[in-house]
Amino acid sequence: MVLHMLAIFGRETAHPPTLIESEEALKKTHQPLLSDEERQAEEELCAKLIDAAFNAAKPSTRHKQLMGKGSGYLWEASPYCSYAERDGVHVVFTGEVSEWPGGVNAVSAAHDAFVRNEPPLEENDAHWLLDFYSTFGKPSSSNTTDRALECMAQIKGSFAFVIYDSVQHRVLAARDPEGSQPLFWGCTDSGQLMFGSLAEDLQGCNPTAAPFPAGTLFASERHTVAYSPGDYGWVIVDDDFPGLIMSFVKAAKQGEPGWRGVKAIPRVTSKGVVCGAVYKVASAQDMNGEAC
Repeated sequence: MVLHMLAIFGRETAHPPTLIESEEALKKTHQPLLSDEERQAEEELCAKLIDAAFNAAKPSTRHKQLMGKGSGYLWEASPYCSYAERDGVHVVFTGEVSEWPGGVNAVSAAHDAFVRNEPPLEENDAHWLLDFYSTFGKPSSSNTTDRALECMAQIKGSFAFVIYDSVQHRVLAARDPEGSQPLFWGCTDSGQLMFGSLAEDLQGCNPTAAPFPAGTLFASERHTVAYSPGDYGWVIVDDDFPGLIMSFVKAAKQGEPGWRGVKAIPRVTSKGVVCGAVYKVASAQDMNGEAC
């Protein structure tokens, strides 16, 4: 049974990659400032979607966390679905990891602690993920992305997770290379980005929610910039660059450096109209220039 896990982010918090948004949402994301009415609408829609998933989840295990700016989390707590927060970093995790980067065997560590009648090193995989996230390096570091991908490639297990760093204004999401854990994503017409383990929880996405590509890491990081909106003088705002979707699957040939590419496959309606795209990691045949 798939557990409910839902993450929603407002336009001021995260920006999707290209081809995930509708034309209506794309117009809005190029408006750096939200009006009070738009902020209120985002908050109301976030609360509505979170509450709908909350009501559909098991009463004994369901939890929700509204974080402001049209953003929030919903999860069903279990050994395979957990949430953790530390120093402004919020994570929600589904799956089970046997080994984290650096050779940390979470299963052995938990077993050893149990045998010694000691508390475990970490409460659950969400807390292990917080430790893992701290190894990525500072946002300003030029090798942060490479470091993150190298770390992702070392994880052993099935997983899907979403990280929100409220201090660095960063949103990350990832799914294991085999796609063992379900994860969908999409964007509403108002520009809110959504991730969830159940497609039906992502109501309001346009185009409809699509599978999050297995073996990839999504990253959206807001940077403070200044611009001059006509007669209003200079204004300090966040940028609106699209988020990045990057593969952490090694290149097709053993020993070959780098990562496989990520390609966008157009989505076509029953009427033959292109409506966005679905992303996927390039196969070995794609990398070698052969037919799929």
